[in-house]
Amino acid sequence: MRRFVRPKIGSWLIVFGILGTGLTGSGCGTSGTASKPAALPLSGVRITVAVVGDPAMLATVSAQRGEWEASRGGECAVVPQPVEPASPQGAHVLVYPGDRLGDLVDAGTLAVLPESTVRPPAAADADPDAREAGRDRAPVPDELQFADVLPAYRDQVSKYGNDRVGLPYGGSALVLVINRAAFERPPVREAAKAAGLSLEPPSTWPQLDALARFFQGRDWDGDGKNDHGIALALGPDPEGVGDAAFLARATSLGQHRDHYSLLFDSDTMEPRVTSPPFLEALQAMVGLKAAGPPGVDGFDAEAARKAFRHGNVALLIDRAERVAEWGGGGAKLIGVASLPGSERVYEPVRKVWEPLKVPNRPSYLPSGGGWVVGVSASARGREREAAIDFARYLANPETSSRVRSDPAFPVLPVRASQIGQGLSDPRKAPGVDSRSWSESVGRTLAAERVVPGLRIPGAPGYLADLAKGRAAAVSGVPAEQAMKGVAEAWAARTKSLGTARQTWHYRRSLNALATSPRPPARDAG
Repeated sequence: MRRFVRPKIGSWLIVFGILGTGLTGSGCGTSGTASKPAALPLSGVRITVAVVGDPAMLATVSAQRGEWEASRGGECAVVPQPVEPASPQGAHVLVYPGDRLGDLVDAGTLAVLPESTVRPPAAADADPDAREAGRDRAPVPDELQFADVLPAYRDQVSKYGNDRVGLPYGGSALVLVINRAAFERPPVREAAKAAGLSLEPPSTWPQLDALARFFQGRDWDGDGKNDHGIALALGPDPEGVGDAAFLARATSLGQHRDHYSLLFDSDTMEPRVTSPPFLEALQAMVGLKAAGPPGVDGFDAEAARKAFRHGNVALLIDRAERVAEWGGGGAKLIGVASLPGSERVYEPVRKVWEPLKVPNRPSYLPSGGGWVVGVSASARGREREAAIDFARYLANPETSSRVRSDPAFPVLPVRASQIGQGLSDPRKAPGVDSRSWSESVGRTLAAERVVPGLRIPGAPGYLADLAKGRAAAVSGVPAEQAMKGVAEAWAARTKSLGTARQTWHYRRSLNALATSPRPPARDAG
């Protein structure tokens, strides 16, 4: 198996500001008076923070309040239960998954943040009298360091069209997890060579299929028992990993370099899930049932992880942020690779397949790309100022480093410098090769083409429809019939929400297609 190498994402310099404390003393023969301590910038301001989506995020967000309150003088309360996009319960700050962004925008809940929110401060901004007086001033520390955030999160996940609707809080991505014992034993390598297979991380999905079939039923770990090829979430899966893996494969087949839309026609909102890329991807994923352990067709994400931890499964598709759950059992040496791609891509207008010299490997990001922190549109005055400051605080390098290390709600780092550091705590991910994890996450999040998951109003409902269709195909329903049912459900859902309005949202969510400043009326279309 080839050696994994640390990614060259880039090195970054963090500049720390030093806050001086004025010292006042009484000298001999003088009467000193103690200087009044400077007031903290947000003294007396109270803001409320709410979470949309997974309640597990509440503990992580709550844990970040103390330092902010101490350094700013403000007060921060957290709503104890997740809120709905249209009913934020008076929250000034909202932390939300990307797949709820369309709902938040549609409800008018989020403020559009000025670009000054993410720009480095200038000396003149901090001291407007300095330039006029001709005084030199030391550079102002760039506490947010937004240039360190990967472009996918800087320019896509935290935007809706051209509007910045938040700051990145944490990422999510799928990777291929590898039990290296299956790849490294000499007898297995000899058998693979005889079969015409290369025991390396696959660059295409058919290569992954071939490896899974090769390992299935073979004693590749030398314990005298037959082992298995792959574990993945093929059954009903509350985490959505199975659906994301299917969509990742379909993305490599169907995300053409000349087009931005994938799931729908961006002019009509006609679903594309009955087109060849989706049918081929679904048939191939269902075919992996034959290369998995008993019961794999009913596995959710946790069952797939458990099977891999047992040590007799060679491959696993999972979220990279769940790295702490892969080892500690029978799997002792664990490598990580980015998901494979496709040697051909479907052109949706001409409806033809185009061969490629280099595999098409756009990255599909689950949960609309990850998690974002935004500011309520209802925040005004000093509360708005405090809300933006708290959003910046949650997104700054120091806080984001703590957030990605919190086991209560694991997320991926979205900063190049932090990805380059590898695992935040290798002790919590026994057996995992930190370099290969860093390389695969870096390649995925910094890919030339990144496709965040669906972000339009009602996205969870659309994805639930897709999950039903995928589960039907796994249970034996032909892929064409299963995806026809999904397309019909999507068309009905779009019509109920307003076709013209949903079309506006879909185009807006792609960050690249022209739209009017505001959506059509709800009953339009």
